[in-house]
Amino acid sequence: MGTFGTVSAAQAAGADDAITQERLEETLTPLLNKIMEADHIPGTAVVVTEGDRIVFSKGYGYADVGKQLPVDPGHTVMRVGSLTKSMTATAVMQLQEQGKVAMDQDINTYLPGFKVPLFHGHPITLHHLLTHTAGLDEGVYNLSAQSADKALSAETFLRQYLDTQPPVREPGTEYAYSNPGAGLAGFLVEQVTGSTLEAYMQHNLFGPLQMPSASLAHQESDPDMAKSYQYQEGSFQEIPYSYPNLPGAGALSVIPDELAHYMIALLNEGSYQGQHILKQTTVEEMQARQFTEHPGVEGVGYGLFRNRTDNGILTLSHTGDIDGFAAKMQLIPEHKLGILVVSNAESPGKPLRDQVTEAIVRLLPEPLIQDPAVAPPSSPDLEQYARTYTMGLGPQHGWGKWFRWLGGKNFDVQNAGETLRITGVFPEGTGSKESKTYIPVREGLFRDKESGEFISFHQQEGVWKLTFIQGVTIEEKPPFLQQPSTLLAIYAGIGLAWPVIVLTVLIRSLLRFIRRKKQQKLGHAALIAVIFSIYLIGQLLYGNSQVLFGYPAWYAWGFSSLPLLAAAAAIHLGIKTVRQQQNTDEKRMVRYGRYLLVVMSLGYTFFLFYWNMLSVHFS
Repeated sequence: MGTFGTVSAAQAAGADDAITQERLEETLTPLLNKIMEADHIPGTAVVVTEGDRIVFSKGYGYADVGKQLPVDPGHTVMRVGSLTKSMTATAVMQLQEQGKVAMDQDINTYLPGFKVPLFHGHPITLHHLLTHTAGLDEGVYNLSAQSADKALSAETFLRQYLDTQPPVREPGTEYAYSNPGAGLAGFLVEQVTGSTLEAYMQHNLFGPLQMPSASLAHQESDPDMAKSYQYQEGSFQEIPYSYPNLPGAGALSVIPDELAHYMIALLNEGSYQGQHILKQTTVEEMQARQFTEHPGVEGVGYGLFRNRTDNGILTLSHTGDIDGFAAKMQLIPEHKLGILVVSNAESPGKPLRDQVTEAIVRLLPEPLIQDPAVAPPSSPDLEQYARTYTMGLGPQHGWGKWFRWLGGKNFDVQNAGETLRITGVFPEGTGSKESKTYIPVREGLFRDKESGEFISFHQQEGVWKLTFIQGVTIEEKPPFLQQPSTLLAIYAGIGLAWPVIVLTVLIRSLLRFIRRKKQQKLGHAALIAVIFSIYLIGQLLYGNSQVLFGYPAWYAWGFSSLPLLAAAAAIHLGIKTVRQQQNTDEKRMVRYGRYLLVVMSLGYTFFLFYWNMLSVHFS
């Protein structure tokens, strides 16, 4: 099922022979129908621009499954998540043109109300923010709100975030995708202009680009807003709507055809239908390589990721994922070609958007070119990369630190002779374990045989690191006690012991009742086990899922203090056991069991404290 947006004959007539509406229709419709049915994707919009016009605009499937409302790229409002970051970068570049900001200036210059902490005296600049190299800690806690009335202002969020999560590395040294960094850039726009980011973009971007539907403050109740879904147990389940606390990082909602105007401007020297949002030189600066993890790859510009297709064509892109929506914008300056894909099913939508853009790129008439004449590393050289690498994404400070092991994943790198074979759950993959073959390009740089995406390896202080270009950097598998699987085993193993103890006490009490024996006091062991059991149930059912939206005071300061009460009870039990040791005929094994319980309680409490799972944090 498909719905065409409004594309006039005059718009399509001047298109290059290789990229016509008919050719795109023949290529994309069967591809999308096949993928959407197989992967249970309810709706997708695809818009393609060439030169200064839209040459293809079509919706597939449904924007609202329940009401059977089709996706219409000229009418349906869709969320595009982190594509917002590209527009935030454009707003910053506008201010640079006006001389109001400088890319190499300490951002604290523009923050009269509060200051961003320095990492070992190194200031953060706008260049660092727009290239994701500011060295900020990963933002997880309180990024979004579950209702508009609970949403925080960007200033409130950033004050809390920077107070509890200072920078963790020297700016400019390592790429690490950062929502707080982009949100901070958007907040700087507000500080410099004295306007909200929404109002600034409406006047300086959305207005000139004729994007009346575009907003950073869309409400869920908007009748034109598409719904997003996940497929479970044979049916589509609607995903709740959330409100980002950092609008500049991912709050944009827009009609796809209107967002295409932004692509056209970036491909036409900053101009759309005579309205300039940027000067040509500024567009060139924005699209130029501003940072790279490896000299052999394209790296990032300002608000855009650079890459090359299999046939050597430069592409500029950004992706966005939010509340079940998956979006991708890809620009090909050499052909003035823009591609926008938005789906309302996030996980399966990620591979779909890549397959769609790749299918369109294959229509381009460019001849294949060879990789640079670099001798590939020999088989013995490949062996140095063959090891297990561990992805442990999560902040180093504040709430959510435990995600570094709770969501840890291993990647096995094997020397396959003249290639590397890597197996794992890839950041932009299907969400399941995959195996990919990588061809050596030059020392430390490899390219995926199928997709053409790059990875690189390097050593730092004797530790091997693997970087997914435009993704994340992960390290070789740490020692046993630091591995995510080991830490998860400690958390789950000891955690399961508490309900077992509770169950054992209850069974013993029940048996004594049946036998009509005198009931014993539950004592410290039962009390400690009950407290830990209640805490862990709350953490699993509420704490892990709620961390993105922040915790209410009762949970952050009350419920999360329960293990401290258990630890206090354990200390009291230990003191009591020592005092009674010389004055009782208590069996030695019983006494040792109490000591074991004390050690286990205190050790587990410290474990929770170290990973910032209590009301007081280690870091």
